[in-house]
Amino acid sequence: MTIYHHFLERGLTDSRRHFSSAWLCRAENYLALRSGREASADALVELFQTLWREGRLILAARVAWAVLWLPEGARR
Repeated sequence: MTIYHHFLERGLTDSRRHFSSAWLCRAENYLALRSGREASADALVELFQTLWREGRLILAARVAWAVLWLPEGARR
């Protein structure tokens, strides 16, 4: 399950476009351009910092876990 799906499950986003722009602070087509890969490590670290500041600690922990276990191709 990707980070996007965790946000979708919780009703925090309703589309990949919204997730890309509102949560990852990237272009709306960012996840589409990633071709099914998880967001980059840089994007996930920024997301972690945002979630931590907002006190969304469970989601922040999930993002941190995802960053630690990113496959090689997703690190860019």
